[in-house]
Amino acid sequence: MGLLDRWRSRAEDEEPASPDTADVDPVEEVRTRPLDADEEARLEAYRLRYPAHDIDPGDLASIHRAWEGALDTAPHDAAAEIVTVVSTAIGDHLVGHGYRWVVSTDPYGTDLAVEPPRRGVPVVVRTLVAVRWMSRQRDWVDSVVGHLVRSAQR
Repeated sequence: MGLLDRWRSRAEDEEPASPDTADVDPVEEVRTRPLDADEEARLEAYRLRYPAHDIDPGDLASIHRAWEGALDTAPHDAAAEIVTVVSTAIGDHLVGHGYRWVVSTDPYGTDLAVEPPRRGVPVVVRTLVAVRWMSRQRDWVDSVVGHLVRSAQR
């Protein structure tokens, strides 16, 4: 019997199998809003750093090379710079494929994000990149960003 079969067969008044689930609060709604002038200016300031990293946001391979090169050579204290520039470039790449920059607020906070064309779940690109920096993950840019591009086209 599959999980959904068990769920469907449970009587409406029957308690869930785990008492822990009764105390779980539902996830709050994720809200988005357009960028204001200060946020647009902040993105523009980040974009000015692309040449120093040989990044062209329209060319995913250049973002990949910048990421891999940073893993090899960037000192640990350069994390903020790398995460900021690469995440902005990935966001701009996704914008080139129909996403739009927004400010997203969820239960974890508020940050710049890109939202898919049909108002799906926003992608907080800074977090997407930062968690990979912390684990020093390699060879993810093409597959992850490529997946996001393809999913926006469906």
